Parts: sequence; structure tokens; C-alpha cells
Amino acid sequence: MENQSEEMVKSQCDLKFHEFMAQIGDLSIVYHMIKMEDSLYVWVGNYNDNTMNDLSFAIKSPYEKEPVTTKIMGSIFNDCSSNLAKRLSKKLSMPVYISFNIFNLNNLSLLLIEKRLRDELNLHPDFLI
Repeated sequence: MENQSEEMVKSQCDLKFHEFMAQIGDLSIVYHMIKMEDSLYVWVGNYNDNTMNDLSFAIKSPYEKEPVTTKIMGSIFNDCSSNLAKRLSKKLSMPVYISFNIFNLNNLSLLLIEKRLRDELNLHPDFLI
């Protein structure tokens, strides 16, 4: 038998990381984003509490007008992450994971948190490439 050696080709890492903070009312909100090859992961939480108690996923479907979402972790009664994942997936045309770890917020705070995320993505369009 002949010895054959195969050369292992190490692929380049396609992960990009970005984080930023926002002051929404009296809360210091931290955003961590990981851009993977074909998807985006976003963690949103309180500066003083780095837990992950919630995770939703959204992806565009050829059979539905709106992206399909599922709750991977957390209470099904809290739909903040699912709704945000659906809107981002539709806007960015890619699968999106959202971990939204801030609870008991009013609607205005939720809108401001989402607006800050959209603004940051608009400021750094190269992050999504």
C-alpha cells in the first residue's frame, strides 16, 4: 500500500465581533454582536447583569411572507426577542439570533433599545459583509 498524506487546509475564521453601549433612561444597555458566515447573533442586556436567560431565532422562509421565529430559551410569554429577531431577519435578509435579557420595560424603552441597535448597524454596514 502506498502512503498518502493529505494536507489539512485551515479555513479562515469568518466571525466578526462588535459591542457597544447605550444609556436608555436610567439603564445602561450593552449590545454584543457576532457576525457569523451567514447569520447574526445579538445579545442585549443590562450592564450590571451579563446573564443569558432568553434566546430566539428568526429566518426567512420561502413559504411565508414574514420570517419564521422560534423561542430557543426563555419564557414564551416574553416575545421581545422573537419580535426583534423577526424584524432584523427581514431587514438584513439573513438568519438572526437574539438574546434579549432586559425585562419589565415599557414600550418606549423597547423602541429606543431597538432603534439604537438599528442605528449602530447603519453606522457600521461593513460589519455585516
